[in-house]
Amino acid sequence: MKNVNIGNILKNMRNLNTKYTQKDMGEKLSLYDTTISSYERGNSQPDFQTILNYAEICDFEIKIINKKTGQESSIEELSKEL
Repeated sequence: MKNVNIGNILKNMRNLNTKYTQKDMGEKLSLYDTTISSYERGNSQPDFQTILNYAEICDFEIKIINKKTGQESSIEELSKEL
């Protein structure tokens, strides 16, 4: 499996769809701007909920794709109880 740099993804989400600074993003997530910087530089890893919140603020949707079937599912679909 290929390693993914979540920090680059977060930084690109913030820069592509918003004009938010790291300080702005920190305020929206109730985190310090130094924490946002640490995430984006890859020095620390956000928890999954923070990633989801980051995507929501930046107007991105996270999709899960089944490698065998190619079927796409949203996080919301997969979080429903069976």
